Amino acid sequence: MHSEALVGLLGELPGTEVSVAAGAVTVTIPAIGDAVTLAIRDVLGFEQVIVPTGDPGLELGVRRGHEELPLIITVDDVVFMPAYAADMLVPGAEVRVPATPHLIAYSEMHRDVRALGRAVDAQGAEFDDDILAATLLVHRCFLAGAVRVGLWPVRVAAWWEYTYARVGSRLALGPFRPDPAWDRLMADVTRARASSAQPVHQE
Repeated sequence: MHSEALVGLLGELPGTEVSVAAGAVTVTIPAIGDAVTLAIRDVLGFEQVIVPTGDPGLELGVRRGHEELPLIITVDDVVFMPAYAADMLVPGAEVRVPATPHLIAYSEMHRDVRALGRAVDAQGAEFDDDILAATLLVHRCFLAGAVRVGLWPVRVAAWWEYTYARVGSRLALGPFRPDPAWDRLMADVTRARASSAQPVHQE
């Protein structure tokens, strides 16, 4: 009943596409060009909600280790919790981290990461290196948070990689912890660029 109710309520969200295979549910949200894939056994609970835009949504509690992470799926977006900055860097790494939101929408993540990528290319642009390093770290926390709840934000990651390639060498940022999931995401960024007529980071 748990799985049937979950899939049924997800299927009621307008604008989404839901499929089930091998004990996992996938919710595709065309508006953001991504999909959430979760093992049904990892969904600890769910509740129908109305988001600030007035649209319906479904709030889930997702098991990740000893944590229960919030995840809200709406008609055109996904809201999730960023990963912790301390989990991104090796122990002892020092970087100033600005206040981060408890929750971030996928659309906001895409907007912010893309905006920074465009800003570093702006003629005459000047940035404080400490603030730039902290912002790149926060954006990586966004991406890692998305991945751990079943999203796969290749286009957003491409913008992050583009920005880091442009300015990362001069910043006091890292070293980052080994992260196989991040490595796979970056590999998909590389493949997407190779197969696309347009650079992925321009989207």
